[in-house]
Amino acid sequence: MTIDAPFDPAVYARMFPQLPSFQADEQFLRALGRAGGLCDCREIIDSPDSLGDTAAGWPIFGQFVAHDIAADRSHTDTAELRNARRHQLNLECLYSDGPTGHPFLDQRDDPAKFPLGTSGADLQRYADGIAIIGDPRNDSHTLISQLHLAMLKAHNAFVDEARLAGIANDRVLDEGARQLRWHYQWIVLNEVLPSLVGQTLADEVLREGPEGFRPGHGGFTLL
Repeated sequence: MTIDAPFDPAVYARMFPQLPSFQADEQFLRALGRAGGLCDCREIIDSPDSLGDTAAGWPIFGQFVAHDIAADRSHTDTAELRNARRHQLNLECLYSDGPTGHPFLDQRDDPAKFPLGTSGADLQRYADGIAIIGDPRNDSHTLISQLHLAMLKAHNAFVDEARLAGIANDRVLDEGARQLRWHYQWIVLNEVLPSLVGQTLADEVLREGPEGFRPGHGGFTLL
């Protein structure tokens, strides 16, 4: 069971506090980003060797992962921020507090499944257009709302598979959630992580564990 509020002393912190914070003159940064500045490519055509081959959707998936493992509701200064998410890839942004705490996230006639919009091409919404989902941040723009919708549909499909496999109806919700979490975690470990840090480093971390911090129940411990 999960809640969208701090449930333990977990806080945000710097992983490497001994390193100095980045500092730059604000006017210099604004000059970099203004029209005609160094970051303005204007009409210059990218050369073939400057183009990447990474799928454009990965940044959106990365935003979804960030919403899954981190959320702050305090709106205080950075030293007092509290994380309202467990530091796990458990799709808390999808399942929230489950059918007991958030029954409005389930279909009325089939509580093991998520409701979808009338056309199936959008999230379920209230009359005023607000999405009925576990994390309102996932409706901040069309791309991430469609990814959230895809995750809902995947869960429902896993529930159908569980029923076809003969799993008892009171267990299909948990089985659907477990299958979706496993697939989601596989993607993060085998596709997202290697694309960010390289396959060599990803393999090393998975084999030997982290060198800079150690995950724990209340957050992480610096090593």
